[in-house]
Amino acid sequence: MGGYRLGAVVYHPKVEQIWHDFGAWFGEQGFALAPRYFDSYDDQLDALMAGELDTAWNTNLAHVLALRRTGGSAGALAMRDTDRGWHSRIVALAGSGIASLDDLRGRRVGFGDADSPQAQILPVHALRAQGWDPERDFVATRLDRDVGKHGDTGGAELAQLARVRAGELDACVVSSVTFDAVARMGDATELATIWRSPAFHHCCFTVLGDDPRHGRFAELLFSMDAADPKLCEPMELEYVNRWVAFDDSGYHDLVEAVRAGPVVVGHAEVVT
Repeated sequence: MGGYRLGAVVYHPKVEQIWHDFGAWFGEQGFALAPRYFDSYDDQLDALMAGELDTAWNTNLAHVLALRRTGGSAGALAMRDTDRGWHSRIVALAGSGIASLDDLRGRRVGFGDADSPQAQILPVHALRAQGWDPERDFVATRLDRDVGKHGDTGGAELAQLARVRAGELDACVVSSVTFDAVARMGDATELATIWRSPAFHHCCFTVLGDDPRHGRFAELLFSMDAADPKLCEPMELEYVNRWVAFDDSGYHDLVEAVRAGPVVVGHAEVVT
């Protein structure tokens, strides 16, 4: 009754369209979905913990926080093929004379939202592991533009990149996905990658406990075909070519970063 309760954070209006279309397809397969939408991952995680959801479409950070709140017992069903092998990059303008981290000592480097795994938490953790401290070695700034969305909107990254182009920053952090999107638009030719983090994985479907419907939900995800006229648009909007089994190998650094405690750097600035 009521269908399989799935949580999704609305970081963009397209989210509701995606799950409306996916829900119609799932219904045709005899598996009713009941999407519930949230403004933040904190709210979504609370709902999952309260038993109000059967699964939550989570960022990597939201899943790691679920692991912490359950003593490691939270599970995950699936992820997108595009959730594997992300990196964080520090980019500067080509021809700026900045070619390495050493060239950024004392220079202005922009980071993303405080709760963005890809533009704040993971790059700061990786830099510190390599002997760099953004607070000490750079003049670090950050943009808390969409806190609660875990950097999903990409707004802070793009705003910091615009500041680099305007000469207000010497470099900034962007995810590999943001960089690739900029490159597809032909706007990355003037950018040079100064540093790249170790690889990590991104989103997944978090679940608590055993439920036979989890297996059926995952089975249907894996059967989705991007060539299906009913699925091609929502799958493109969801940035997925195919759904794959959850792989926790790309989560280890984030688990360690969260265990180590707050990693937020930089004075928060407001840029409109």
